Amino acid sequence: MANGAPGRRSCTADFKIKVVGRWLREHGATALTPATVGIGISLDEIHRANRRRCEAHEQIEYPLLDLRLRRSDCERIIEDAGLPVPPKSACFFCPFRTVEAWRRQRRDEPELFIAPVRLEETINKRRAAIGRDSAYLTRYGRTLPEAIPECGAEAEAGDAGDGDCDSGWCMT
Repeated sequence: MANGAPGRRSCTADFKIKVVGRWLREHGATALTPATVGIGISLDEIHRANRRRCEAHEQIEYPLLDLRLRRSDCERIIEDAGLPVPPKSACFFCPFRTVEAWRRQRRDEPELFIAPVRLEETINKRRAAIGRDSAYLTRYGRTLPEAIPECGAEAEAGDAGDGDCDSGWCMT
């Protein structure tokens, strides 16, 4: 966007819907014999469900909605089965990540956090070379290291002790 914040996204269409659709067609799905595509949207995000939007070779189903399950229900079922609860899926560089997700990545996966930092730098070097303004992977109009600072000793001293930097101390 004009302020450098993330704009519209096409990731789901480009890297999920189209890829899955191509695979389904390559494996025999047609308008006469459509594949059933189960989409894991829970009651918590029912606003994302859209039964009208599907390709001729697909029959869209929402099993979590049909079972009236919320994300917490799914987590409980997974835990009860003795399995680890997976994190929400998202690309490691997604500009629509929450601040907490960026903080968690920086804290828990510092090597991975470097990758979107370098990506942002590369994007901005290329944009500068063609006379464009900078673009950022957060909505704050600042680079990732500026927008998501490290939680150092000073921050931990003011932190409530959960290690998540949610006190706001890191942002002052």
